[in-house]
Amino acid sequence: MADQTDASGAVETAYRHIRHAIITGELQPGEILRETWLAERIGVSRTPVREALSRLSNEGLVLLERYRRARVAQFSGADVAEVFRLRAKLEGHGARRAARRITDAEIAQLNEIEARMETAFSQLGWHKHLAEFDRLNNDFHTLIARAADSPRLEKILAASLELPASIFNTYSEPVDNRTRRTHIQHREIIDALQARNPDWAEAAMSGHLFSIIHLADSAD
Repeated sequence: MADQTDASGAVETAYRHIRHAIITGELQPGEILRETWLAERIGVSRTPVREALSRLSNEGLVLLERYRRARVAQFSGADVAEVFRLRAKLEGHGARRAARRITDAEIAQLNEIEARMETAFSQLGWHKHLAEFDRLNNDFHTLIARAADSPRLEKILAASLELPASIFNTYSEPVDNRTRRTHIQHREIIDALQARNPDWAEAAMSGHLFSIIHLADSAD
C-alpha cells in the first residue's frame, strides 16, 4: 500500500510540475518534452513522468506523437475560441445556478477579488499585472462555479480555467483594452448574482466569455 501511495504521489508531483511550467510559459508551445530530462529536473523516475504526460495529453496540454514522443501543445485562435465557447455555455449555466444559491459572504469575496484585480491593474499597468490578474481571475470564476453547488460542473471547469500563457498571442485586441472590459463585465456579473437574478447572471457570464471568442477567431 505504501508503494502505491508513493507512486501516485510521484505522478501527482510530476503532473503539477509539468502543468505549471506549461501554463506559465516556462515550457513553450511545440517544445519537445524529454522524459529523462523532466525526471531529473523533477526528482522522480521516468514512469511517473510518462503517466503525467499521458494525463496532460487527455487535458489537451501535451501532444503524444509516434514512439511516445511528447511535445507541448500549440493553441491556435480557433482552439482558444472553442475553449471559451464551451466555457461560456458551462459557466453561464453555473452562474444561473449560483444566482439562487450564492451567499452574501461569497458575494463579498467576489467584490474583494475584483477590487484587488482593479487595484493591481491601476498600480502596475497591464504589462506587469498579468500574473496577479490571472490568479485572481481564476479565483473569481472558481468561486462562482463552487457557488453553483455542482461538483461535476466545478470539476469540468477546473481544467479549462488555466490555459497556457501562449494563448494571449491569439488575441487581436490590446491586452489593456480587454482587461478594462473584463473589470466592467465582472462587476455586472456580481450585480446580477447579488440581485439573485438567474437570467441576468447567465447572460452576463456568457456575454463575458463570448466577447473573448471574437478576439480569438479574428486573430486566426
